[in-house]
Amino acid sequence: MAKRVTLADVAKKAGVSSATVDRVLSGRASVSGKRAELVYEAARELGYYGVPALRARIPAKRSVIQLGLALRRRHNFFYMAIEGAIRAASTRFEAADIDLKVAYQSNNSPHEAASLIRKLAESCDAVAIMAPDHPVVTAAVAEARSKNVFVFSILSDFAIDLRQAYLGLDNRKAGRTAAWGVVHTSQRPGALCIVVGNYSYLAQEMREAGFRAYIRENQPSYSVVDTVAAAESEDDVRIVVERLLDAQPDLVGLYMASGGFEGAVEALKRRDKLGAVSLVCNEITPSSRQALVEQAAAMVIATPVDQLAEQLIAEAVHAVSGKADDVSKPGPLPFAIYIAENL
Repeated sequence: MAKRVTLADVAKKAGVSSATVDRVLSGRASVSGKRAELVYEAARELGYYGVPALRARIPAKRSVIQLGLALRRRHNFFYMAIEGAIRAASTRFEAADIDLKVAYQSNNSPHEAASLIRKLAESCDAVAIMAPDHPVVTAAVAEARSKNVFVFSILSDFAIDLRQAYLGLDNRKAGRTAAWGVVHTSQRPGALCIVVGNYSYLAQEMREAGFRAYIRENQPSYSVVDTVAAAESEDDVRIVVERLLDAQPDLVGLYMASGGFEGAVEALKRRDKLGAVSLVCNEITPSSRQALVEQAAAMVIATPVDQLAEQLIAEAVHAVSGKADDVSKPGPLPFAIYIAENL
């Protein structure tokens, strides 16, 4: 994670004292308009967390856009990284001031996702969310759109005919790449399995489809057994993978198409299958990086978080500023591949 920007960092970049920055933040003493503007611009460029407070002290010179962001699993490193990257991209953006409102989902249900879309749409110009592809979510997107609120799907697509744009990977290609990785790191042909978190997420459906297609087309000596689902917690994944290993003694490869991969590593350890079963997972985090180093995982497919954040801010401003009819169709983000040798 990036080092947090401090008040002293802002002062140094603005060429003023830390006391001046503090006065602008607190409003307790007058500061010239020119110096206050220098402080604000320095804070915005650095991604300082106090930008909203500083903005309140500076006469508005740019349009202000309210962006709602709904993410899953508050304490998950990957989603925390996404939030941090979007906050940083928001403060750096030059064409408009972005007020970011962040909410976290407590479960994977489409009803909760739909509720969050409606709630954020009450006060935001645009909403970005990872949600299941489900009729209740589609209905919520339609309601938001009727209020001129633009909805963006991130990481997993939904409501394809109504949302403004999808921002994320080509998940079918990610699934095919995972299959390639499992095959080329497994010790011998045998059974393969995919673990998903929720069948209604289109990203996981497309990863599964791509994985199966690659094996069917290129590796007939391998078989893909029935996909299993596990809530994206370490304990749930561990239990599911332990059962899978017991039921499939010839398992040679495992693709974690969703979160909670740490549970899969623990299950492999408990069944003495580390190295015997090739494990591929998604997103580079301290845990997945360590798994690669220890050769518990063979490959990690990762979303470029900073690029996702920059793309979201640009697309949201593009839509809200009245250019929605000038249709923007951002292409899928290029994913990174990590193995132990390129960390």
